[in-house]
Formats: sequence, structure tokens, C-alpha cells
Amino acid sequence: MKKVILGIMVVSVFLLGAFLGSPVMQFFSQVITPIPQPIVRTYDMYNTTYFPYEVKVVYYPGNYTNLNLGLPTSWEVTNGGQSHNAAFTTTCTQLIQGVVWQQDFAHMAGAALIPLSAPQNMLPGANVMGTRSALVMLTQMVGEPLGVTLADNLLFVEEDSGPGSIFAVNPLNGQVVWYATGLASYAMNNPIVYNGIVFVTVGDVGFNFANFVHYEKGQFSSIHRGMAYGAIYAFNATDGELLWMKFTMGEAMPAPAVYDGILAYSDGGGEFIGVNATTGQVLWMDSMPGLFDSMSSVNYYVMPNGTPIFIAGFTSLSQPFGLLVAVDGLNGKEVWNATLPSPNRPFNTGMGDVPPAVDQQLGIVVQSTVANAEPNGTVDTLVVGVNATTGQVLWVTNLGRGYTPPAFKGAIPTIYNGTVYVGAPSLGKEYAINIKTGQILWQTRLNGISTPPSAPGGPRGGATYYDNLLWVVGGPNVYVLNPKTGEVLQQYYVGGRFGIVNPVIVGSTMYLTNSYGWVIAIPLYQVYPNYVLYA
Repeated sequence: MKKVILGIMVVSVFLLGAFLGSPVMQFFSQVITPIPQPIVRTYDMYNTTYFPYEVKVVYYPGNYTNLNLGLPTSWEVTNGGQSHNAAFTTTCTQLIQGVVWQQDFAHMAGAALIPLSAPQNMLPGANVMGTRSALVMLTQMVGEPLGVTLADNLLFVEEDSGPGSIFAVNPLNGQVVWYATGLASYAMNNPIVYNGIVFVTVGDVGFNFANFVHYEKGQFSSIHRGMAYGAIYAFNATDGELLWMKFTMGEAMPAPAVYDGILAYSDGGGEFIGVNATTGQVLWMDSMPGLFDSMSSVNYYVMPNGTPIFIAGFTSLSQPFGLLVAVDGLNGKEVWNATLPSPNRPFNTGMGDVPPAVDQQLGIVVQSTVANAEPNGTVDTLVVGVNATTGQVLWVTNLGRGYTPPAFKGAIPTIYNGTVYVGAPSLGKEYAINIKTGQILWQTRLNGISTPPSAPGGPRGGATYYDNLLWVVGGPNVYVLNPKTGEVLQQYYVGGRFGIVNPVIVGSTMYLTNSYGWVIAIPLYQVYPNYVLYA
């Protein structure tokens, strides 16, 4: 009966339209025009190997902008480049004026919708583990620990929400162009983009019980970090088509780096691997038993003779407990390794956590770490400068002593014009350091960031130098600093928690990610009303 009534209504509308003319017909055609359906691809296996979860790619072609946004064509290293300064100019009017949007992509990936205003005592598990651990757990398993990637006219963001996901987004309005879910484990880094391909690494922070048994027996070469699968995926950057993937030995939480068609990645099994970025064909593999890379994303340096080397930090299970390792990008052979000089002692996963920054012009590699642990739970935060060609330690600077931060223990350094900008999570401070001498130029306590042992601390993400200002995020805030003096010019509250997040700036627009699962686009003048005076 209902179908008959519906049919009568439809015929009546058409007859009414014929009687009254085109306006009614136009209205009706607008109502019944079907919404374009997304293109959906699913993958159960690659190269005769099954996936643990079905990888589902959903593509919305209509959400892509045909405007040339003037973004980089590639994003070769985490945080946008060797120096980690994620700031870019553009000719796009909208980005220059500043776009505004806020999207909870974690919710689309299956996570709960957690408002940025939600109090910390309402976070998952907070009533059992306390707010400090709840904040760290959320960053590791739900939201976005690191910032976004801007390349190929798109914004890319990874989601932890397990199994992991990646979203390709229209930067102007936050609409999803495509997304892939069902990755083998948590996706918690920057996507890397090169030659129309976006690369995503996945892995988890855990150790199973067998690893503890190996540790007790001194079988360090058998220890791998990562309880679940580790893998690297290559997707077509435009539509999300899966091009190739590889499983890894242990987790693959760090982001890879790519140079001249060679993609290098490291993992929780002590492997440093170079592949053809387009095909995934293995070019070389360097195995380092007893080492594992936690979150130290790979960087590169081009030697004076033109040979590229890839550099990453590793945790060592025996003395010296932490190393920077550089391998030849053409054959994978170790070029040098460096550690903190005596009497300093790297601690825990410090050197295996922090992605090193590279000053290509000066030939210096910079990394921060925690060291010199004491039974009272305190550590020093050290920054080290290394000759990029030889591995010789040039200087070590002690930023101060505080209680050990949980999880990611150091902070990502940013290099700009001969100055290193870096945080000390245990102290809640930001520093400026002369890259040639290691001399501290200034230090600033960032109010609003609670420190260990009662809180996670910060800032952990790299600072961004843009338009004569230094932009830093930590806790729930964005800070605007005078880069010459360290004076805090503005403290802007956003909410949620910023983990290892760096502001990504293009034109007058800042892009931020948050542990609560949100991606935010915000104009710089909204963060700092006096921005126009500096710009």
C-alpha cells in the first residue's frame, strides 16, 4: 500500500510540474539528483602475503580542489625537510588570508568523539591510571602524535586509532579526498610524499614477554620492539590506490626519508632498509642486532662528494645505550655512528626517540636526548651536535635536570639560520642554541605546560620559524615567541593535548593536530592578533 501511495505522489509532482512550468521541475530535479558515490577499494593481500586487516580505501573525487595551492610537491623528511622547519609561502589567496576549519578524523576512523574541551579526568582510563598516563595513552593509541603533511595540493594526516588510518584532505575546507583504514598497526607519524606517492609506516610501542626473557638472558640480538605488526605502505597520493607494501621486523613507528628515488626506513628490529621509492624493491638492508628505532624518524645528508647518507637514532640494549647511525644511501653500509661522550650516559629510549635535524649547509646533525639518570627519577636533557660527514661530536649542551618524561622523552629540534630551537619536556621550556658552538642563547619557561612527574611535560614537537616569529605548541596551547629573545608574545588556548606536534604553516594558515583526534586549521592572526605587524 505504501508503495502505491509513493507512486501516486511522484506522478502527481510530475503532473503538477507540467502544469505549473519549469520552476517546479527544476526544484524536483535538485531534490532527486543522486549524491556522487565514493570509489571504494579493498585489499586483503599484497604480493602473495595476506594482511591482518582488510585495507579499505574510500575516494571522494569531488572533494579535491583544482586550485593550485602552491604547496610543496614533496615532503621528504618528517616535519617537512632536513631542518624540520615546516613553514611555506604560497600564492593561494585563501591560504594567505587564512582558512578556518576543524575536523575529527579520528572519529571517522572509529575512535570516540572527544571534544577539545573535555577535562582530562574524563579521558579513557583516567579514573584508573590517572590523567598523566591517560594523556600519554591517548596520544599513542587514538589521536595524532605528530603534525600534518602538506604536499601535492593535499593535507595528509595519520591516525593512531587502531588499526591505523591515513587521510588525504582538502586543505581549504577539511573535506576528505580519500582515506585508508585497516593498516596493520598504529599510524603515528608524518606521512612522507614523493613523486606522487605517499608513504605511511605503522607499529606499536610494546614489548611482549618473550622480549623480557631475552633481556634477562642477555640475548639482546633477539629483542624486537613491537607487539603487533609493523609495516610500510605506499599509496597513490591523488586517489589512495595501494601501490605496494612491506612488513617490517618489529614496529615501524618512525617516518622514512626519501632522497633521489631512494626511500630509507628503520624499525624496531634493528634494521635500516633502503628501497626503490616507486616499486618498493629492496636496494640494501643493514641489520644491527641489539638496536631498535622507536620514533627517531630518518633524515638525510648529502656528503660533499654527492653521496647521500641516511641518519636515524637507535636505542642500544647494551653500552652505550643510544646511538646515531648513518648509512650510505647507495649501498647501506655504515658510514659512522655517534653517541654522547663520557661521562654522559644515554638513558632509556632517548636517542631512539628523537628524529635528528640536519643543517645541510653547515654539515651538522642535531639531536636531543635524556641522559644521566639518577635513582630519584631525574635525568638531564642534552642536545648534541655532530659533524654530518665524519660523525665526530662537536658539542654537547645540557639544558637542565628534571624528572623523566613518559614515552617520547626528548624534543624534536628545528634549525633556522644557524640557531637550534628545541624543547625540554621535563622542564616545560623552549631553548635557542647556537648550532656552531652549542651555546644557549635563551631559555623560556612556557606557562601552562605542567611538568613531570605529575604530568607528561612538553614541548616535544619542533618549533616553526615563520615571519620573524617562533611558533611552538605544548600542553593545550600555542605559544608565539620572539625568536631573538625568547619572550612569550602570545599564549593561545586550543584545548586537548599537543603531543609531538609541530605547527605547519603556509601563507597565514596554521595546521595543527591533537591527541584528542582533531585536525585544526586556524589563521595566524587569530592565534596572535599582532601577527600582521610582524608579517
